[in-house]
Amino acid sequence: MGLKNIYKKSLAMALVRAGHDIQHTMTNRNNKKYQIFVFEHTDELIKDLLELTKREVK
Repeated sequence: MGLKNIYKKSLAMALVRAGHDIQHTMTNRNNKKYQIFVFEHTDELIKDLLELTKREVK
């Protein structure tokens, strides 16, 4: 489908715990001390991402 970049490490780790695989990581161009976590863009990833971010907002 494509790739989805995740900029927040705790969110990326929660997605890994939910069963999603990190395709690769890359250095953030704006701040070299941070990593970007890249996942395969799937409907299941988006569903889990929405659920996880909904919990963080509360």
